[in-house]
Amino acid sequence: MMEPPYPISCVTMVLFGLSVLADSGDTDEITIAEVKKHAYDGDLIEFLTEKGGGVFASGFLEAPSWKKFRAWYGEQIRANCRSMEGRERRKYGIDDRGICLLISYTAEIIQQGKDLVLRPEPEAPKSKRIN
Repeated sequence: MMEPPYPISCVTMVLFGLSVLADSGDTDEITIAEVKKHAYDGDLIEFLTEKGGGVFASGFLEAPSWKKFRAWYGEQIRANCRSMEGRERRKYGIDDRGICLLISYTAEIIQQGKDLVLRPEPEAPKSKRIN
């Protein structure tokens, strides 16, 4: 089960997924208001998965072991929505496409570095008890 701090590679996988959605052109109609609504409702990943035709970020976020990461990522996006309310254009130069805003918010998560590590510490080998 994934626990914080999360490897930064988890967040970059989300960025890859957002890039695929942006490149497809199928998500151009997703507005900033929709992104905020789903972020506040707590169903952002499900919304992106639906818009991606049933798969988002190569499907890795759908695994039960990623539940805590999904919740953490959703909270980070909600926090960015709250703190940037009405300033998205000034801060990021974005005022049309919700996917572009999510890319910027996700980059902001990486920049802040909260609960992230570059590489996880390797687990120490479990010692065997010798009788």
